[in-house]
Amino acid sequence: MALRSLRRKRNQSIARIALGIACPIVLLAIWQVLDITGIIDQRFFPPPTRVIANAWAILANAEQRDQLFTDTVTTLRRLGIGYVLGSVAGVAMGMAMALYAPLRYAFSPVVYGTFPMPKIAIFPLLIALFGIGEGSKMALVTMGVFYMTCINTLSGVLYANPIHRDVMKAFHIPRVTGWLHVVLPSAMPAIVTGLKLGLGQALILVVSAEFVSADDGIGHYIWDSWQVLAIPRMFVGLTVVTAIGGIAVLLGTLAERRLVPWANH
Repeated sequence: MALRSLRRKRNQSIARIALGIACPIVLLAIWQVLDITGIIDQRFFPPPTRVIANAWAILANAEQRDQLFTDTVTTLRRLGIGYVLGSVAGVAMGMAMALYAPLRYAFSPVVYGTFPMPKIAIFPLLIALFGIGEGSKMALVTMGVFYMTCINTLSGVLYANPIHRDVMKAFHIPRVTGWLHVVLPSAMPAIVTGLKLGLGQALILVVSAEFVSADDGIGHYIWDSWQVLAIPRMFVGLTVVTAIGGIAVLLGTLAERRLVPWANH
């Protein structure tokens, strides 16, 4: 029975990996066929083979390769700093609001009222506050991540299984110990979901900020390519962003399996 279960899990893992690889390949093949048949305009949607050739040419040229690498590292630095600041602040604020009712009543209207506002819309205000340099871009990322992690943490703690609180009362577990060792693990799936959503939000915002106000970064690389109609080069930048997003999703999944193994099937 154990051997059969192990084989079933292995086959399921192989099937998931195969589907994950096959789907992008099929989509790229469809894209290639649409280009060849002239259904889509190659000037703005070059075929994947042309994008790959252009990427190879960029990597073979030392100057262009260094520029792409530098812009990617710049974006990752802004992304990483803003994400860490936003996630720490968001989880801490969400926990505080969940555990202390007056704080929740005071700040819930502000958090939920300003959450739907497009963060890029207030980027000019952030530039006025933090300057046109790194501060405003990191502040934008921090803000976006804060909302995702704060709201998910608050919801996860508030809607944790009430049985856990009953157990705390029945066994007279100290309040702080109970929250740390009973309620917090119960809310961990929601917290991890907020962290994963915040990472995606961080990538969107940092690239958007680089579109608007930057002379470096992968967002600037993409926008600069579009302005001179270097479309294959632009798609190389988009591929880099896609790769960063894919790696972020993978890291988030690995972290989720580590932090909440009981929630994975």
